Amino acid sequence: MRLFSSSVLASASLALAASIDDCPGYTASDVVESDGKLTADLSLAGTACDVYGTDLTDLKLLVEYQTDSRLHVKIYDAGLQVYQIQESVLPRPSGDGVLASDSTLQFQLTEDPFSFSITRADSDEVLFNTNGTSLIFESQYVNLRTSLPEDPNLYGLGEHSDSFRLSTDNYKRTFWNAESPFIPRNSNLYGSHPNYLEHRGESGSHGVVLLNANGMDVNINKTDSGDQYLEYNILGGVLDFYFLAGPTPTDVSKQYAEVVGLPAMMAYWTFGFQQCKYGWPDVQFEEGVVANYSAANIPLEALWADIDYMDSRKVFTVDPTNYPLDQMRELVGQMHERGQKYVMMLDPGIAYLDRYATYTRGVEAEAFIKADDGSLYRGTQWAGEVVWPDWFASKTQDWWTDEILRFFDPESGIDIDGAWNDMNEVSNFCDDVNCDPSAEAASKNRRATAPRTSRPRTLHPALPYQQPPG
Repeated sequence: MRLFSSSVLASASLALAASIDDCPGYTASDVVESDGKLTADLSLAGTACDVYGTDLTDLKLLVEYQTDSRLHVKIYDAGLQVYQIQESVLPRPSGDGVLASDSTLQFQLTEDPFSFSITRADSDEVLFNTNGTSLIFESQYVNLRTSLPEDPNLYGLGEHSDSFRLSTDNYKRTFWNAESPFIPRNSNLYGSHPNYLEHRGESGSHGVVLLNANGMDVNINKTDSGDQYLEYNILGGVLDFYFLAGPTPTDVSKQYAEVVGLPAMMAYWTFGFQQCKYGWPDVQFEEGVVANYSAANIPLEALWADIDYMDSRKVFTVDPTNYPLDQMRELVGQMHERGQKYVMMLDPGIAYLDRYATYTRGVEAEAFIKADDGSLYRGTQWAGEVVWPDWFASKTQDWWTDEILRFFDPESGIDIDGAWNDMNEVSNFCDDVNCDPSAEAASKNRRATAPRTSRPRTLHPALPYQQPPG
């Protein structure tokens, strides 16, 4: 949503900065070292500052030497009440573990006040060091700072359109997924990937991955005395780090893939030439697009349909006048006969309409996100006033799967080859929490509208097609 499109901690950070500086940090105790592993208890070292919620008094530290080039460091609440990314969402990397003496990375612990550093085993070069700053771990705020070399070569912290090499002077990366048309600079975009690569010339490259799904700001700057640092300011969750030894950028990339998983293998046809455009008026226009590609001897692998095909922009519907189901099935069938593919857009914003079957089935399944008062949480998207699926609810996946199977049934629906999942950040045309979704939809003309008048259909029964070479 666009509720926090600048800084996720903006005005409150300014008002309470002095209080944050007074937070006491933690001390470590009951340190236990075994083969390839270290655990410790962390206790609040003084009076709680309770700036954003309450300070957690008892934490746990877990250090695992997972491979010779990957070190796992996790700081979490002793009561296991703070949200952690679930294994079902992101399976953790495999690894039998190695002895600390066999690792190219080493973990160094300071017990009082608690801090830690990560060094290279062969050179003692410090890669990550929290010494000199206090860990803050509150119910709604987590802060950790590491020192850096002067003007470091940092890359990553996506998703953004800023410079490839990140600025190191008063630079802020905000992580809060947002539907951001035109890819603005210095702005949070569609995805959040709080990992970075630091390149140190001949001494090599290393990577730091943080598994945390909360909104956050990562600041890169210098202290008043000129010392370089990188600082995590997080709205909650735990500190779940993976340190990657590299030493080359390629090695870091491979090690990162071992943590988060490899990209999905793409179907061969997805690498071919494909066509999409918002604003096509009707199905016969699409037929003409396909035919004209062949007439121009341009191979066309796939056609993509934007929201134009929907009935008043409602997902899992077709416009009965301009995109009637029988004609859509005919178009897709003819394309399949010629080895071509068809892809259709899906928006997760479900129109807030009682007579809309997808919505009513979702209500019955309790599949939608709810507000604090138990009502459905509403916003505004292309379909007007909308609600969104709650993927933590027990029946949401079954409901969504059923809607997919109903609409794209090869025998009675549209036999697509791919689905385009759009507006999934989640995207909300409301600008702030005080927005009235119904009024916003009306003011921006996002109400359900009558279908446009369709032109007389121009049949393209042959849809001439030339097989791409090779």
